[in-house]
Amino acid sequence: MDIDQIGKKAALLSTVEIGLGSLLHGFSVPFAGHFLSLNQGFILTRASMEIPDKKAPGVISATSSLLKSLSPAGKKLTPMLAIGMQGQLYSMGLFIAGNNLFGRMLGMLFLCLWGFIQPLGVYLILFGKDLWFMAQFYLTELNKFFNITMDDLLLFLLGIVLLKLVLGGVVVALAQTLKEERVLEYERMAKSQTTPPRHSRFKSQYGKALSDLVNPVFLVSWIMMAIFFYHSQTEHSEFIWMALRPVAVAYLLFLLLRLFPVEKLTKFLEKRSPTLARALESALRHLK
Repeated sequence: MDIDQIGKKAALLSTVEIGLGSLLHGFSVPFAGHFLSLNQGFILTRASMEIPDKKAPGVISATSSLLKSLSPAGKKLTPMLAIGMQGQLYSMGLFIAGNNLFGRMLGMLFLCLWGFIQPLGVYLILFGKDLWFMAQFYLTELNKFFNITMDDLLLFLLGIVLLKLVLGGVVVALAQTLKEERVLEYERMAKSQTTPPRHSRFKSQYGKALSDLVNPVFLVSWIMMAIFFYHSQTEHSEFIWMALRPVAVAYLLFLLLRLFPVEKLTKFLEKRSPTLARALESALRHLK
């Protein structure tokens, strides 16, 4: 395995993630995480064309996720998990179908699906089985005005997933056909698009975890859940408990994600994988 090439691609993925991510989050672009995952798939496809080893995309992504742990601020664990898992899933496609167009398409399919699995897992932890009951409640309410069935809702959600998979296939095709100068132009543009970070009014991680509760996605989800609880519960005391429980669970989860010792995890992974440790050293050299 060409460690220098691995380090170079990992450094590229990290810097493009910072530049493009800064732009998307700075302008509050919806579904920014999905755009970033498509960008990662683009870089991994280019890397798989240059590095024949099927493990390369996984090592590149794992190295990039470790570089994320060196970030001085912000949440680290969930982005690290997303970057690392998406790279492993991309490599899985190469192992199944080979380092060719079909394998890269399959790897991109796996990578794209993780963008839905990870947030769904988080919200299942926050709301549990009440998510399903809430969906049924709002579907019943919608049926008072529109004839919408659960099958219609599932088809709509499936359509969103399929749309991303199609975009993933387009990204792989572009990565394989774009000329080198176009790719370099895109990389320069993505790395340079930075916006000033939004500083939290809170300095401690406890306060920052509190600010996570006003994240628009969580806030809208909680309001919808509270409305569902209000209409489905008869006792006010039970309603208050059911409404406040997701907030308490969310705060603890957001706090744990911020307090998780990612630096120790990074050192542990480096010790367990000499290849990963050397790739990280190479990436840091390319970042200087």
